[in-house]
Amino acid sequence: MIIIVILFILIFNIFPIFYGIFSSIYINNSFSFSALFQTLGAKYFYISLLITILYALFSAFISTYVSLYISKLIKFNKLAFIFLVIGWAIPPYIGVPVWRTFFEKYTDIYINPITSFISATLISSWFLIPFTSFFLYTFSETQNKKYLESFLLESNKTDIYYKKIVVPNIKGAIYSAFILNFLKAFKDFQVPWLLAEGGAPLSFGITDKGIIGATTNLEVLIYKLFNFESDISQVSSISLLTILIITSVYFLSRKLNSKIKMNISYFSKTLSYIWIFSIIYFFYILLTLAFSNSQSIYLNGNFTLKNFKYILDDGIVKSFSNTLLISIITSILSIILSMYFAYFLLNIKNGENILNFFNFLKIFSGLHIIIFIFYIYSKLRLLNTFTSVILMLVAKNLPFLSLLSYHYFKNFPEDLFLLAKLDNIPKNTFFFKILLPNSFPLVSSLFLLSTLNSFNAFLPPLVFLFDESKYTLSIKLYSYVGAASTHYPQWNLFGAASFATFLILLILTFLLLKISKISYIKYL
Repeated sequence: MIIIVILFILIFNIFPIFYGIFSSIYINNSFSFSALFQTLGAKYFYISLLITILYALFSAFISTYVSLYISKLIKFNKLAFIFLVIGWAIPPYIGVPVWRTFFEKYTDIYINPITSFISATLISSWFLIPFTSFFLYTFSETQNKKYLESFLLESNKTDIYYKKIVVPNIKGAIYSAFILNFLKAFKDFQVPWLLAEGGAPLSFGITDKGIIGATTNLEVLIYKLFNFESDISQVSSISLLTILIITSVYFLSRKLNSKIKMNISYFSKTLSYIWIFSIIYFFYILLTLAFSNSQSIYLNGNFTLKNFKYILDDGIVKSFSNTLLISIITSILSIILSMYFAYFLLNIKNGENILNFFNFLKIFSGLHIIIFIFYIYSKLRLLNTFTSVILMLVAKNLPFLSLLSYHYFKNFPEDLFLLAKLDNIPKNTFFFKILLPNSFPLVSSLFLLSTLNSFNAFLPPLVFLFDESKYTLSIKLYSYVGAASTHYPQWNLFGAASFATFLILLILTFLLLKISKISYIKYL
C-alpha cells in the first residue's frame, strides 16, 4: 500500500514537472531552449503575469482582512458560524455563474477592464473567506481563555480584546493565511474563466496570441493556449515558468518576516456583515433563476417548477450518479491510503519531514500541472474515463488528509503502540483491527473533506472528460451557461440544477459535521 502512495506522489506531483521540463526543451526531436526564450520575450506573458500578481495580492488581502473579524464573530455568534459553513459549501462552478448574472446585469463587466478586474477579485475573495476564517479561528482558540474571562469582567467590548490581545499573538497565523490565499488566487482558474472568460479586453493587450483580458491570469492563458495552440512546447514553457514563479514566491515568503499589518476595525466589521448579507442575496439570485420560466436574466419570467422536470429529463440524474460514483470511490481510496501512509510515517525516523515535503508539493497543483497530466494520460489511453478523474482527485486529497491523520495518530496513547509491539501484533493487523475502528472522528472528518473536494471538482472533469454521458454535475451545470462568449446561456435550467445540487451539498456538509460533532473540524 505504501508503494501505491509513493506512486501517487511520483506520477501526479513530481513526474509531471519533469515531463513539462522535457516538453519545453525537446522540440522536433532535438533539444532547444527556443520555446522558453520565446515565452520570456513575449508581451502576452508579462501582461498575464502582472494581472496574476495583482489579482492574487488584492484577493489575499481582502479575504484575510475580512476573515480576521469573522473568525472573532463565529466565536460568539452561532448564526455567523452557520453562514460560514454555507459559504464554505458553495462550489465555484455554482457561485461564480450566479454572481456573473449580477455583474452582467448591473455593470459593464465585459467592456470595462477595471470593472472586470474588481468583480473577479471580489468574487475570488468571497470564496477564500470561509476557510480563512476557520483557519484564523483555530489559532485564536489557542489563546489562554483566562485572558478573555478577565477582560470580560472589565469590559464587554470583545472587539478591543481581539484587537489588543488576540491579533498581536496570532500575527504568524495571519501572515500564513495571507500567503496561502495569495498562492490559491495565483493559481485560480475558475473565477476568471467562469466569470468573464478572462475579462474585458485590455487596450494594450493585443498580442500575437490573441487579446489579453483584464483577468487573463497565467492559468487562463495556459488554458486558452492548451485549447487552441498545437505547439505543446509553448504551453509547457508557460506552465513551467508558472511553477518556477510559484516556487519562488513560496520560499521568499518563508524568509520574509510578516510585514502585513491587519487589525480589526470598523471597516473590517462592516465588510464582514456585507459578506454575510451577500450569502442571503446569493440565494435570492439562485432561487430567482431556479423558479423562473425565462432563460434570460434581463427578462422577468413567471414562477414555474418545470425547470426541475426538464433537467431530470436532460440527464442530470446521470451526471449526479457519475459524480456520486467518483466521490465515493475517491473518498474510500483517499481515506485508506492517507491513514495508512500517516501510520507508516509514525514508525520511521524522518516521517514528519517526509510528510511536510509531501504537502509542500501541493503548491504546484493547478491547471499548469493538470495540462501535463493530460498529455501523460493521452499516452496511457486513460483520457475520457472515470479512472483519470479519480486518480487525480485521490492524489490531490492525499497530502492534506495524511497530515491530519498523522497528527491525530500522534495523540493516541503511546502505551497502545507499545502493547502492540510487545504482543507482536502485525502492523497491518494493528492498523485495520485497532487503529482504524478507534478513529471514527478522524474518518468522518476525512470523509467530509474528501467527498466535498471530489463532489466539487471542476478542473479534472473539464480537462479529462469529453463524452456528455460521463459528465459530472460540475460540467453538466457548466454546459448550461458555459463561458461568457460560448453560447446563449440557459439560466433557468442552470438555476434549477444548481439549487438541487447545492441542497445535496448542504445536507451532506451539515450531516457529516453533526457526525463528527465539530470536534475534529475545529482542528482544521
